[in-house]
Amino acid sequence: MGKTLPTVMLKRTALVLLLLVFAAGMGFAGGAKEAARTGVRLNVGWTTEQAIETLRVDEAWELGDMGTVWWQLVYDQLWMIGPGPDYKVVPRLAKSWETKDRKTWIWHLVDNAKWHDGEPFTAEDVKFTLEYLIQAMEVWYRPDTDFEELNIIDDHTLEMVLEEAVGGDYPPVFWIPILPKHIFESWKDDMFGFANDKAIGIGPFKMKEFKSSESMWLLKNEDYYGEKPHVDEIVFKTYGSKDAVYMAMKAGEIDMIGYYGASILVKDDLEKSPNVEIIENPGLAMWPMNFNLHQKTAVRDRNFRYAVMHAIDRQRIIDLVYLGVGVPIDSMIYPELEYHNDSLYQFDYNPAKAKEYLQKSGFVDTDGNGIVNDPANGKDVQLVMMVASGWIDTIKASTVAKENLADVGVEVEIKTVDINTFYDYNYKPEDDFFDLSWSEFDAGINFDWIWDYFQSYEGGGQGWNTSWYQNPEVDALIDEMRTELDNEKRKAMIWELQEILIRDLPKGWMFRTNMIDPVSTRFEGYPEFMGGVSSWINPWSYMKVRPRQ
Repeated sequence: MGKTLPTVMLKRTALVLLLLVFAAGMGFAGGAKEAARTGVRLNVGWTTEQAIETLRVDEAWELGDMGTVWWQLVYDQLWMIGPGPDYKVVPRLAKSWETKDRKTWIWHLVDNAKWHDGEPFTAEDVKFTLEYLIQAMEVWYRPDTDFEELNIIDDHTLEMVLEEAVGGDYPPVFWIPILPKHIFESWKDDMFGFANDKAIGIGPFKMKEFKSSESMWLLKNEDYYGEKPHVDEIVFKTYGSKDAVYMAMKAGEIDMIGYYGASILVKDDLEKSPNVEIIENPGLAMWPMNFNLHQKTAVRDRNFRYAVMHAIDRQRIIDLVYLGVGVPIDSMIYPELEYHNDSLYQFDYNPAKAKEYLQKSGFVDTDGNGIVNDPANGKDVQLVMMVASGWIDTIKASTVAKENLADVGVEVEIKTVDINTFYDYNYKPEDDFFDLSWSEFDAGINFDWIWDYFQSYEGGGQGWNTSWYQNPEVDALIDEMRTELDNEKRKAMIWELQEILIRDLPKGWMFRTNMIDPVSTRFEGYPEFMGGVSSWINPWSYMKVRPRQ
């Protein structure tokens, strides 16, 4: 699972609007804003909720909005997925690689890269990272990082033997930050314990200043081994709310938004600013509804889940909440990719069909109060729908869904919780805190990792299974698909998996919206990318944007 904004405005106007931000109680924590400029600066706005609290190697690098972006600028990867529309492999620290069986890989590393403190980059750094980062943080584990051997051939050549061959369109070791061995080695058994205050990386930007949950100031790495960015510095600024970020955009305080862009509801208002232009791309986020199959409630019944999907008017949600800028979806695979199964069952809005499915499993209103009763215990069906309190649009979508479900006799309580609590419970469905919950599903272009959301813990899932879905057939098919080297056979397996998941319905696929990115007219060169100008799969804007000529 882009953003940006304007920057040139009359000082007086900018000051007045900034004071309005403060007066509204949505103050900007801008630790780096008073620092002397060193050249072309790109200012990026975030909400406080998105900011990282520490530079330690923790899950914010993998899961946090700001964390997923900043490490790609300060550190680097063996390879990256390049901009659209082709999304081709772009070599980075690995200038090339070779394999005959997709199990044994030879990585040929660049020989002119230096860490930010001047130390040379070698194969030892890659070996160290793969040995200890995944051990420290299970979220980095995937089949394409599961190795049985790592052998250094010379300073810039590494042999990697995976436990099993990994098929697909891309090489292994996807989206892994390479760490400096000479910095982390003494902390290899306790990476969380290392403060990492200096953040010595090897990427296109260096850390200049960091203030926890407030601001981050990055400078261009003049010694970067690859193509250098076109801006001299980047400042991440945090604001108390999305509305404050939008006001900062209009005031010229920031040049782009760090993640998620802007709500469609403020698009017209932002476009009125002479210093703002809007970039629109297909969204990265696919919004499913999780059914908690661990709960001993109505959601465990498949006919009931079918009824829920037919009862919810997804197009109405798109029209009311997102002003029509979006489409209903039927899979975790983006429809523009060849791996999307185009013949899946469609859960069209049909209350009559929803009632039929309820009746099939005995969910009928036996006491005449308008709420269907659960045949397992005779009680009214009352479900808890969990949503993060900061997801304003999703809360509105929940309200529509609640009204739709009431029309077929299903009562829903919307429970809003802070983002940390939301993730704590969403990834632990066994705590039985919710029956239904929303998720933002940013599969990305290289989507092989997403199958952990559907693989049972016993089958190899790594704690991502937010529905507590257990299907040995799916576990086995996922394992087989991941090691299949024939792309046509692999595609057929992915199509079959989508059919099974629509049949079993551990998640109900709801909608995908476009990404609305307001950006400053001071800059140009934003690359085409699903998900917008800044996201976990698109750090390219920071390296490609340049002052407008």
